[in-house]
Order: sequence, then C-alpha cells, then structure tokens
Amino acid sequence: MLNSDYSKDEEEWFNKFQNGTLLVKGWKSRIKDALKPFASPQRDVLHQKLKSLGERIGREWAKDNTIRRIDTKTLQQWGDSLAIKKNGDFDALIAQIEKIESEVDKILS
Repeated sequence: MLNSDYSKDEEEWFNKFQNGTLLVKGWKSRIKDALKPFASPQRDVLHQKLKSLGERIGREWAKDNTIRRIDTKTLQQWGDSLAIKKNGDFDALIAQIEKIESEVDKILS
C-alpha cells in the first residue's frame, strides 16, 4: 500500500506490480520463487533485499508513463535475471540483486 503522496492510479499500478495479474507474475511471486532453494538465515537476508528493491522499483514503475524512469521492458529483464539466479547459489543471487540495485540507483539519480 502506498502512502498519501501517491495518486489512486499509482497505487493501483503499484499493487499490480507487487501482486501481478492473470498474465504477469508480480514481484511477490518472483520473490517467492527466488527464495525457494534457500533456508534461514540466507532466505531472510534475500527476502529483505528483494522486498526493499521491489518497493523502489514498483514506486517508480507505478508513475505515469510520461514521467516514470523504469519501463516495463526493463522490469521484465530484471525479473528474468532473478529467475535465472534461483538455482540455490546465494552469492550469485546476491550479486544479481546488487547489480539491479546499482542500475536502479543510476536510473533514479
């Protein structure tokens, strides 16, 4: 749920990003898939990093198309790159998350 700084449309798009639609997986589902091979405490670390990253990405992606700096194509590429890293290799998944975080930092700065 977004705060009052966001419009109703942005809140709806943010929820679609988080929860997905009939045709597209949401961020929460991607997190769940990525975490399957891991046990605590690795799972907890990854979950927090992915949740935080999803908040940043989703808030930007939910903005009107004319002003947002993260587009759907980039979003899909990042989601696909996380899916590739879900083979149980903690270091590889952390590295991929950090790569996406860096790309988000560049886009939003």
